[in-house]
Amino acid sequence: MTHNQPFDEHANGVNVQQVHDIEGLDHTGMVVPDLEAAVAFYERAFGAAVVVREADTDVDATAIGLPGETVRLRGAILRCGSGLLELHEYLTPRGTAGRRVCDEGIGHVAFRTSDIDAAYARLGALGVRFNSPPNTITSGTLAGRRWVYGRDPWGVVVELCQDTRDARDIRPGPRS
Repeated sequence: MTHNQPFDEHANGVNVQQVHDIEGLDHTGMVVPDLEAAVAFYERAFGAAVVVREADTDVDATAIGLPGETVRLRGAILRCGSGLLELHEYLTPRGTAGRRVCDEGIGHVAFRTSDIDAAYARLGALGVRFNSPPNTITSGTLAGRRWVYGRDPWGVVVELCQDTRDARDIRPGPRS
């Protein structure tokens, strides 16, 4: 499929109705230079509310796509209407200045799954280049959550995430 052709949900014999391991969009992640200023802005500007805070945390550099770096960040997850917004401030390494609207890419787009291993295998076969196998958060408010970062065929960072514990209390909308 090229960018100029409409999406064919039956291309290659695959009907999008048959994809059952992806439940929907989980959150949108953004990198900001100052976490506290960004949280204050999204609270004021969009009525967002912090539901999870991540203290300064060391992150597996290879798993996040920065092999050879020392990665430390702080973050927050905000409920914003019916969605979740994840903000990260990278303490090390520091990123470059913001992108222009015409520059490619975003921080990442995360998709929730109930079977991360199956989704990892299926999406890998479709061309997603993962940085590592799925990881599990072992401590803190997100302990038990499984995740993996990769890049779609156009270079956009995507994340798969699976809650192996009941974390739905941070999600907006009806609870199951």
